[in-house]
Amino acid sequence: MTSRISIERGNLIYTQDLGWIDQGHAKGDDARLLWRQFTEEKEYALLKGYFSVNYVQSMSKYRVASGVQTQWFVKRGLPLNMKQSLAMTIMYHTSLRFETLQSNLFLNSGFSCEDLISNLLGFYKTLIPRDYMTLIKPKGKDYSYKIWDYYGDVGKYKNSELKPLIFPDPERFPNNARPYSKPLPFYMSSIKPYPLNMALKDKVLIRNIDRFMGGLYIK
Repeated sequence: MTSRISIERGNLIYTQDLGWIDQGHAKGDDARLLWRQFTEEKEYALLKGYFSVNYVQSMSKYRVASGVQTQWFVKRGLPLNMKQSLAMTIMYHTSLRFETLQSNLFLNSGFSCEDLISNLLGFYKTLIPRDYMTLIKPKGKDYSYKIWDYYGDVGKYKNSELKPLIFPDPERFPNNARPYSKPLPFYMSSIKPYPLNMALKDKVLIRNIDRFMGGLYIK
């Protein structure tokens, strides 16, 4: 769960183009594991013409681990743009499931305004590498503190869409200091998720496992 101290630690930054970004979510580690399976296309022995994709999002808090695991079978030999779209579909579907789980477990944690957009940033870093940190225009810590102190905890503001939530500068716009969503910038708009129902109907994607995980762990 993100707190004000995350700004000081550099884990939470405010950006001009994407609003709040969680640097942990934006690393793209999970996206790299996901995309590697798409590029390798290791055929699944029990389903000819398909390869298996496993994707997990998880977290731990107070020695309790929780997460969501999804497994899919993807049709082999698809063009690059379709594979990118299907990868985004899997990422977004699993993210929604995971944020729903967090909403049920931890106060203010699920669908916090920075979560999904940070996941998407990590996804683009993996699939279309470029200098995104320059493009998103990060603000300094003083500005980030100003936004936090005026608007409050980021967990208060929920976002279930792949769109950034922007918090106007309260000093520049005192009469219009309200968060608003806006379309993604051009450099994060080239990949569109393949509609899940259509992907399943077209049999380019077959859903196998879609489940919550959880348990106690000992350090």
